[in-house]
Amino acid sequence: MNPKYQRIAARVKILIEEGRGVAALEKPAEYVGPYIQDEIPLHTWLVKVENILLTVFSEKSAHYMQAKKVLDQRPKHSYEVNQIVGILSGALSDLEDGFLVGQEQLIAAAVLDSVLEQAQYLSKTGFKDPASILCRVVIEDTLQRICIEEGLTSSGKASSLNDALKEHGRYTKPQWRLIQSWLDIGNSAAHGKFTDYTEDDVKQMISDVERFVAQELSG
Repeated sequence: MNPKYQRIAARVKILIEEGRGVAALEKPAEYVGPYIQDEIPLHTWLVKVENILLTVFSEKSAHYMQAKKVLDQRPKHSYEVNQIVGILSGALSDLEDGFLVGQEQLIAAAVLDSVLEQAQYLSKTGFKDPASILCRVVIEDTLQRICIEEGLTSSGKASSLNDALKEHGRYTKPQWRLIQSWLDIGNSAAHGKFTDYTEDDVKQMISDVERFVAQELSG
């Protein structure tokens, strides 16, 4: 597992154990029945739970939405705390099984599609050079994300990442060669060598990169 996700998983495990400890604080109260009377550790834990589910899984995730239903009821009983502990356990399982990585890739694909739309607009309106640079940014970002997914280093030049992914068997030599051709166009644009490629080259590159991003990041 990527070190980033290992840290998150470790944090979720701690919150699960803290939740069990908070649930154990429930005590009987006269005329009321059992509930957690010490609200400081309860509220502290609830804040930490909401924060990690919101920031890591997003407000539209099933984990956060299920937890929010309990949080909105201002939980004070052990069974409510245990409901949230169960949600955290599910989140931990999804995290360890790589679900979060897939979720991030889908989000990234949507963002990169937006950048490619800008590149396409620039290309259509006669600005092939900035379009090429934008497209190269998308290629490099995509290569970095694929390297992370494959457990490879994501630092270094884009061409080195492309080499590493070919050697790792992520894609074939023809795909590697095609990616390198995109990088060559982007590099020429970045270094002011605007006559090294044509408007048609840029249009074809944008179309090809769109398919590449959809194939590699959209699952």
